[in-house]
Amino acid sequence: MDLKEIKENKIILFLVKFGVIFSVLHFLVWTIPTSFLQNWIAFLQAGLFGLPLTENTIFLNQKQILINPSCTGLISLSILAAIIFSLTKPEMKKKIEIFVLAGIVMFFLNLLRIYFVLWAGINFGEELIGIMHEISWMTTAIFIIGLWYYFTKRITKVKEFNELL
Repeated sequence: MDLKEIKENKIILFLVKFGVIFSVLHFLVWTIPTSFLQNWIAFLQAGLFGLPLTENTIFLNQKQILINPSCTGLISLSILAAIIFSLTKPEMKKKIEIFVLAGIVMFFLNLLRIYFVLWAGINFGEELIGIMHEISWMTTAIFIIGLWYYFTKRITKVKEFNELL
């Protein structure tokens, strides 16, 4: 087996592990009860703006803003977990430390993201909520993955991503 085949096999193995881990976690996010977290996020965010709510639904004029499992940050955390635990480096203890730290950062960034989406809807029109939600979700996810990559490279002292495979 030459070097190219070894690299290709490592990439395939990474993708398979990533797919399995993410699929299981995604399934769990949508099947285990997360209403307590959804309701708490809705309560917190509605309270910051003085908006009415019922359980996980915030009311902004005629618009209903539903805080569903995707709004909890658990999907983004699932993506990050799938990346971290699909790689061969760093060692498991470091992976867990990175995951826990990243999870805490992601939780607070997600709350800030939802706040920003609501703020934009209140100040610039309800029709912006959907657009801001999508833009902020993607930028937050890219930011978190960028931070993960930067710190993982520093911790493991690798120069290229394929060294993590």
